[in-house]
Amino acid sequence: MPSDENLPIKRCAIYTRKSTTHRLEHDVNSLVTQREISSAYITSQQYKGWVELPQHYDDGGHSGSGLERPALARLMQDIEAGKIDTVVVYKIDRLTRSLLDFVRLIEMFDRQSITLVSISQAFDTSDSMGRMILNVLLTFSQFERELIAERVRDSIRTRKRHGRIHGGLPPFGYVAGRDGIHVDQAEADIVRFIFAEFLRTRRYTSVMTAVREAGYCSSVKLSRRGVPRGGTPMSPGTVYGILRNPIYVGQIRGHDTTYQGVHEPLISEATWAAAQALSEERKKRSPHAKETHHFLAGLLWDDLGRHMLLDLNWQRGRTYCAYVSSNAAWSQVEYRRAYRCNADHLDKTVLAAVCDFLADRGKLRGALKTLGLFGDDLDRLANRGKAISQMLEVTRAEWLPDLFAALVHQVEIAEETVSITFRSLELRRLMAWDGKTAFRGRPADWPCSDARYVLDIDVRVITAERWPSLHIIPRTEANDTRPNPKLVELIKAARRAQILVDEHRDLSIEELAKKQGCRPTHFARLIRLNYLAPDIATAILDGTQPAELDRKTLLDSNVPTSWAVQRKLFGFPAPERAISPRNLFGRGMWPAAGQMDGKGAEAQAGDGVSRP
Repeated sequence: MPSDENLPIKRCAIYTRKSTTHRLEHDVNSLVTQREISSAYITSQQYKGWVELPQHYDDGGHSGSGLERPALARLMQDIEAGKIDTVVVYKIDRLTRSLLDFVRLIEMFDRQSITLVSISQAFDTSDSMGRMILNVLLTFSQFERELIAERVRDSIRTRKRHGRIHGGLPPFGYVAGRDGIHVDQAEADIVRFIFAEFLRTRRYTSVMTAVREAGYCSSVKLSRRGVPRGGTPMSPGTVYGILRNPIYVGQIRGHDTTYQGVHEPLISEATWAAAQALSEERKKRSPHAKETHHFLAGLLWDDLGRHMLLDLNWQRGRTYCAYVSSNAAWSQVEYRRAYRCNADHLDKTVLAAVCDFLADRGKLRGALKTLGLFGDDLDRLANRGKAISQMLEVTRAEWLPDLFAALVHQVEIAEETVSITFRSLELRRLMAWDGKTAFRGRPADWPCSDARYVLDIDVRVITAERWPSLHIIPRTEANDTRPNPKLVELIKAARRAQILVDEHRDLSIEELAKKQGCRPTHFARLIRLNYLAPDIATAILDGTQPAELDRKTLLDSNVPTSWAVQRKLFGFPAPERAISPRNLFGRGMWPAAGQMDGKGAEAQAGDGVSRP
């Protein structure tokens, strides 16, 4: 038998789970019991080289029906990082109660050569017999979970059919009693006030304003453990929920119908019918009710960390869609302009960039490598990239929101760049897409891998409002600098070359270069000088360019298309977009933060500054 020194070390991670939070605050609970039993088993296997890892992977109060659990996510990330060899659980249903989720986990374990061991069921997945027994046990575990869920759903339906609520805290306007819910007169008056104001003003915002001015607060109710909840000013969501809840007319909302309740109603049938008719009327008139297929909603952030939301405006019979930065409090204090992007243009730009990325074999391989794929598996997936790109170009618009929600983790907007962060896990799944059905992600798998790939695109998508998108510094009489004649002649020669290209489209580059009086390679470099940023070209014509910039530097640079890169390359300072608030508001005229009314200071300046 080999000596202990020659045994391979197996790093064992113990995973524990408990479905409820009951008794978790005690020193000895189910999680501790599972860990101690698993730790004792690992100790008994020390002769095989097993070593227990000190990290704890404990999920207290999390169901086994899904994979969205914090400790399980950390476990999968450590597995992907190569820190674990064996996963030990007390029972297999502690890991998952879903057969489909189990298959996904085992697939990930096999890919990383991870062994799964269940203590109480005495098997592991290192051989075929263990995997077979595991599948059988898990099938019964899932059956048990689904049976419990069916019993609970049947119980809820039965209570609703008999006109009773199915538990939890009583709704606003009622208090719980032994035989059901009873009217709380003080709160009932508030409910009637809300309905009356809605029918009078016909606007949700007006109702919310009236509730806020009256100082109404949510009810204070005790949880099962006696913890008080509520007592805060009523939120817009609470007010809207009251206006849409049929419980106040004496009904119980079911899954697809309503049932007559046994409790006392707070409003009349006529009031309820009028409020619902008004809600439907407002929903039809509202531009926000229109169906849109802007697939970046929920994925956009700007480079300052503000979430960008879809904003719909209805003007002159037409809906204008834009993505706008959220009005964060800190951005108001710092006088930060809110970014605004045309939604249609940005969607087309991002879609074109993703299609180009999928068709680029080099970039696609780099993204797939973040999952640890190499060799034949990597080549097989990369070969599908161009076909997937072509399918994505013609896919149906209503499929794009689900596809991008799965494939893209985040899109970040900056002044002159757009960064797209892909989920590598979903990118691999996309390579098997046939394009015949909608592609949807598997959110339960996302915590299992944090592999990402960032694609940067040099493009300007932020809408310029009130200030020009070209940054040209005007020449003044006080500027006594003399332009460099060689640089000026170079700019003029580039423009003459462009005119030749525009006027003689039937000539080859050799013939165009002959007309210009230079070699073809020099002619090509001249053409690229027309890509210079306008502020750089005007600075050269005015003679305000950096002293070290010369003719040879411009010609040899091959002029990158990114204006930001050009400024760095040629020594020009970045343009100053921000305007000093002191200049905007004059001497001593500083607005208080509360006076902005939800808008940045720049919006109030008027001249030369864009609205947020």
